[in-house]
This record gives sequence, C-alpha cells and structure tokens, in this order.
Amino acid sequence: MSTSTRTEHRFRAMGTNCHVIVLGGPSDAGERAESWVHALESLWSRFIPTSDVARLNAAAGEAVEVSEPTRALLELAVHARTEMRGWFEPFMAHRLIELGYDRTIDDVRVASPPTMGTAVPEHEETIGEPLRTPAPLQFDGDGRVALGEGVAFDPGAIAKGHTADLVAEELMEAGARGALVNIGGDLRVVGDPESDAWSIDIANPFDDASEPIGQIGLTEGGLATSSPLRRRWQAPDGTAAHHILDPRTGRPARIDVASLTVTAPDAATAEALATAVMLAGPYRSKDMLADYEARAFAVLIDGTVTEV
Repeated sequence: MSTSTRTEHRFRAMGTNCHVIVLGGPSDAGERAESWVHALESLWSRFIPTSDVARLNAAAGEAVEVSEPTRALLELAVHARTEMRGWFEPFMAHRLIELGYDRTIDDVRVASPPTMGTAVPEHEETIGEPLRTPAPLQFDGDGRVALGEGVAFDPGAIAKGHTADLVAEELMEAGARGALVNIGGDLRVVGDPESDAWSIDIANPFDDASEPIGQIGLTEGGLATSSPLRRRWQAPDGTAAHHILDPRTGRPARIDVASLTVTAPDAATAEALATAVMLAGPYRSKDMLADYEARAFAVLIDGTVTEV
C-alpha cells in the first residue's frame, strides 16, 4: 500500500461514464472501485432482470426479498422524497416505461431518437405543490419489500449518487487519503484533495464535446448535475421526452434551465436535490437548499451561469 500514489481510472457502468481518482491506497484502487460499482449495478439496475430492483418492480405489489444494500437505497429514497416536499419522486418508473424508457438509455436512443422538430409537448401550467402522499412502499422485518400495485421504483433518481458515496467510503477504508468518485456527473469527494480543492467542471449542457461552461471548487462532499437535454428520446406518440417527470402530472416537466448543478454534504443528497430544485424552481427551493447547506447553480438557456 502507498500513501503517495495517484490512481486514475475510467470505465462505463450504470449507463454512463465513470471516473475515479484515488490518492494513496492500494495500487489497484481504480479496479476495485469499478468492481464495486458493477456489483451495485447488478443489484439496482431496472434493466437487469435478476436485480433486486427489477424483481421488485415486476412483483406487482407482492413482497420481494432484497439485499441489505437495496433496502438501504430504498429507505434513502423514501427519506429524500419526504424531506424534499414531494418534488423528488423516485416511484414513477412506470410512467417512464409508458413513455418508452423501458430499456437502457443507449438502447432507447437507438430505437427511438428524437426527430427534427419534435419537442417535449407543452402542457397547461400546473399550479401548486406535489400531493403529499405516503411512499408506495412497505418494509417488513424479514428483509422483504413490497411496492404499491402499478408503481415502479426508478433507481436512476438517486442510485448513482449513492454509489459514488459508498465507493468513496470504501476507498478510504482501503487506505486512500483522498478520492473523487464520479458516476456520470454525480460525484463524491472525500479526504485530502489534490490541491486546495478538487476542481469540478460544469459541463456544457448543449454540447458534450465543448469546453466546460464553468468550474466549482469542492473540498469535501457531493455534487450532481441534472439536465432535461441529456436523456431524451422519442416517445410512442412521436413527441420527444426526457427523464425529469413532474410529480404532479407524471409527464416530462416544463423546465426553463439547460442544467442545474448542486453541491451538498454527499452525492445522493446532491442528486436528489438537483431534481427537486429543478422542478420546484428557485423560490420554492430556498428552504430545501438551506436544510442541507447546499448550493445550486443553473445554466440558463442563453448559456449564462447563475446561482439559484
């Protein structure tokens, strides 16, 4: 084991690009991180039929035995749903499936790419807060979980951030003195940074190949970015759809920013807040952000960056 080495490792998992930087620790730290991410993906992907989440979603309301990591993820999702006033709603995967997001996003894009001129359909303005209903989920004391009938869990709403948190903690336990774990833009930094702070790029939401649109310095905690421009596809009715659904309607939300980046104490919280703040808007979001001592930065449609 070394305390002075720097390990950098890139790989693909959870339908996205992953990037791990480890300071110190074992020489195979990057490969270990990749193995941990794939292990969690095998439990949480709704596209792997044998995963806990796929079995739970397919059970049509019947109780299913799940692993302890999956139970912890579900409890985290329920907690975030409550704390974020219903603006974060991870139990709408059934609506995503109806909209055509029933395979990995890469497969969906190949099968039904948005065509020229299509746009997310305009809906009547929706007024008010999300309906505060109990989470459609029941736990028992024997490791079994049941979803409400007709409901499905979308782990993509929080699992990437939670994975980054878990893997970062595992790397520190393995002897690292500092680590950055980035799962498709949802990332966690722990321990000593490379310099005064980790420098995190804010990607250009209009063009992945362009230079970053800004940077954020982060010494400890999580960061996540959400955008309606990334995961888009053509729905069965011929219109373009995106994955950020309005919990009041179950339809792709009307969103007036190109992307939103949130910093928070951990990556799972940042990921959930990025969705909730984007949907709730700046006025409704102030208390949510203050609760977690979080900050939010929006890239506007004209390309300017502003703090929410």
